[in-house]
Amino acid sequence: MVFSSQIFLFIFLPVVLAFYVVIPKKFRNISLLVFSFIFYAWTDWVFIIVLLFYISFDFAFGLLIQKSQTYNEIIQKIIFVFAIIINLGILLFFKYTNFLVENINQAFSVNIPIKELIVPLGISFFAFSGISYLLDVRSGKISASKNPIEFSLYISFFPKLLQGPIVRFDTFISQISNREIVPSQVESGLSRIIIGLAKKVLLADQLGITVDQIFSKPAMSNLPSVAWLGAIGYALQIYFDFSGYSDIAIGLGKIFGFTFLENFNNPYHSLSITEFWRRWHISLSSWFRDYLFFPLEIKRKKVKRFRQETNTIIVFFLTGLWHGASWNFIVWGLLNGIEMALEKIGINKVKVKIPNVIKWIFTSVLLIIGWVIFRSSTLGYAFSYLSIMFGVRLPLAENLPVSWYINNKTIFIYLAGILACLPWKVILEKVKIVNLTAKGSKYLSTVLLILLFLLSSIYILSSSTNSFIYFKF
Repeated sequence: MVFSSQIFLFIFLPVVLAFYVVIPKKFRNISLLVFSFIFYAWTDWVFIIVLLFYISFDFAFGLLIQKSQTYNEIIQKIIFVFAIIINLGILLFFKYTNFLVENINQAFSVNIPIKELIVPLGISFFAFSGISYLLDVRSGKISASKNPIEFSLYISFFPKLLQGPIVRFDTFISQISNREIVPSQVESGLSRIIIGLAKKVLLADQLGITVDQIFSKPAMSNLPSVAWLGAIGYALQIYFDFSGYSDIAIGLGKIFGFTFLENFNNPYHSLSITEFWRRWHISLSSWFRDYLFFPLEIKRKKVKRFRQETNTIIVFFLTGLWHGASWNFIVWGLLNGIEMALEKIGINKVKVKIPNVIKWIFTSVLLIIGWVIFRSSTLGYAFSYLSIMFGVRLPLAENLPVSWYINNKTIFIYLAGILACLPWKVILEKVKIVNLTAKGSKYLSTVLLILLFLLSSIYILSSSTNSFIYFKF
């Protein structure tokens, strides 16, 4: 079930809210859990089996890992390692089996049969939630949950289930027992949902029309201007698509009494790739930092030269692999890791005296190169596309001019997307263009939110639903 679908917005969500409000407080967690299972099973009920296994296994092994603290060290490690292997093993099986078999067939000229596996939606997200829980229990940071309802809701809570944010157990469980329906929180949550919906429907989906047209054609048939139009469009599309989902998830959480950490913080304002990854998909970046980078730093502390740099490359290789079983994602991850490693070595020192606008342009170009690799169907396509973008190769004689892709709507959507990336709250506070009373400001924002919701609803009701880009991860 997609957040921007008619079934979710106009049937599922109102029903969930109605039940949540009218039932006694002690049954609210059970109600949310049941609706979360319905939400997940909507696309394919078979997926629910995988989710239920993860929940049952991690709940049981969380208790077992905690109990094993009284056992000898070897038994502790065996129990813990087994739990992590099972969690990762299921994830690897569904996401990477076909990729592995395909590459073995190509490398060794064999013909191992490939059976297409359907990857359960959101498995990368709820698997990482479970793994972080087990790691935190093992380290003593948290106590294992003894409440199966609360733990099940932690893993399967529908706002964060399919695309995050990846919420830590201690953050979630600290809020689960003392939640109230607070009007100000509900109002804030609804506002956030509308903003996220507008990002998805009015910007990401509309940008996607042009982007898909360009990337569906052979790379060599594009003019450089067309290639840049598609690349910039995709950079905007993936940001509004993913941050829009996160806005909706955070807004839904607020309505039900949960406060989730922000997942995006104006990433396209970054002056370096390192800064970008502090601002982009923050819950995933912090997950890899806390559970992989820091342990690598400790384990490899005797390595004196380039330890941080090599650890960064390892982390981003795995970040790329987390996104999907494709050489494109692996190269994209390595590219980000190498760029960050070079920044750590000293490129930033060289750039210190360079104006910020030049740093921003340089960083933006690197990001766009990465997004082309991320979006392309194959590495070969990505390299051909980039060679056209930067004039390394000439396009084929027969191609469509950039004017074929541009009309008034396209211009408006691109400009709206670029303007929407600006930190308007900061800008307005600095220049003091708007000097409204609190009442006037609230009235204006309410009118704008109503307009955004009406426009988004018109698009949703008049066209088919586009799934979010990160659903496939």
